Amino acid sequence: MTTSHPEKQSSSIAEEQHPTTTMRIDLLTVAAIAIVAYLLSTIIHEALGHGLASLLVGLHPTRVTSVDLEVSFTGVPIWQVRFVAAAGCAANIIAALIVLALERFTHKASPATRYFLWLLATVNLLIPGGYLMVLSFAGFGDWHDFVQGISQPFYWQIGFTLLGVIISLLGLYIGVRTLNPFLGIDKDQRLRRARQLILISYLAGSIIDTLAAVLNPTDPMLILISAAAASFGGTAFLLFIWRLVVNARASTAEVPLTPTRNWVWIGLGCAALLVYFVALGPGLPR
Repeated sequence: MTTSHPEKQSSSIAEEQHPTTTMRIDLLTVAAIAIVAYLLSTIIHEALGHGLASLLVGLHPTRVTSVDLEVSFTGVPIWQVRFVAAAGCAANIIAALIVLALERFTHKASPATRYFLWLLATVNLLIPGGYLMVLSFAGFGDWHDFVQGISQPFYWQIGFTLLGVIISLLGLYIGVRTLNPFLGIDKDQRLRRARQLILISYLAGSIIDTLAAVLNPTDPMLILISAAAASFGGTAFLLFIWRLVVNARASTAEVPLTPTRNWVWIGLGCAALLVYFVALGPGLPR
């Protein structure tokens, strides 16, 4: 004769209905996703932004690398210079808005793909925000080129800096809200998972982007003023996101989305490394 234990049975059923264990984040997959996202952000800025703008106004770029676009502005009307200079950051912002719109239709995608879309949108908001906020008063770069010959450049630079702060804060706000599905409801778990997702992405993307710049044939200083500034500096607000996701919201799922080992994304990450170090780092065409 056997006896049942209703309390144990109900406890087992509750555990099945409300699982408390979560899968581990695969750091290799996260790093691969970050390399792809940073590479695409670079291509969007340099090729689709500056490059396409140059072609639209009849200019002819001679080389594109991971840190700059080579084009001659000799004898070119100043409005064309400003159009090309502003196009890089504008392209990043447009890309971020497109990705944010696409995220609404990707609820059935894998957690790795959804994390990629989160990172791509967030990075493409933070990069132009960082450019405007930090480099508006620098004696080099896109916004230095923009204000050349302009009336009262100081006020324009102040305006660009404020715009950069607004864009960076917007990227921070959106990044915090849209990372929530990957974190769960437990406070300690949220901090641990946010640290893994963000720190690995920030370091992997920024390090590779900076190392690829070593191969640029234009100017060694671009390693610091363009690659390191745009990657380590431009996406530094990612690290603030890590500290702002402590508390779960009412809508937070108990079991978070988890980017587990994904060989497709790892393969894409390896392909992105080849593009970085074989093609875009040294520059195209050669």
